[in-house]
This record gives sequence, C-alpha cells and structure tokens, in this order.
Amino acid sequence: MKFPKHEASLTLQHNDHKNVYQSAFDWIDEYHQHYQWKDEEAKQRAIETDSIWTLQWYPITPIGFFAVAAPTLEEVLAMAQEVESQ
Repeated sequence: MKFPKHEASLTLQHNDHKNVYQSAFDWIDEYHQHYQWKDEEAKQRAIETDSIWTLQWYPITPIGFFAVAAPTLEEVLAMAQEVESQ
C-alpha cells in the first residue's frame, strides 16, 4: 500500500457515514465539496455499495491538505497518486 508523501498527518477512513447513521447518499450530499472524486460514476457506486473510503493528508505543513474519496480502497489510493502527481 503506497500512501502520498505527507509531512503532517494522513487519515484513511472507511464508512465514516455509518458512525452517524447516515446513508452514503446523504453523506456525499453533505460533504462532497470537501473531497475530490474521480467522477460522478464513482459517487454513484459508493451510494449503491454503501461504501465510502476517504483519504486526507497534509503534504508539507498542517495548513494545506488534500482530500479524496472513492467507493473502494484501491480507487482512493489511485486518486491520491493522481492528485499528488498534479
């Protein structure tokens, strides 16, 4: 498993929406602006499978961060690599 370079914290979560009894649809509706998704199809698959992986990391300092979301662990790690290489 390869994580993006980070000088401060890195947080990987799976199904955080279930901790607050929220559906995947409602969680995405409420928090979509905080996370980068590959496309609408990935969001739809997350809703259909009720599975959301999120990864947030601070590459240099605790001030700026990146946050990605996907329906699978493999996809969220791939998204992180894409974002990191931009």
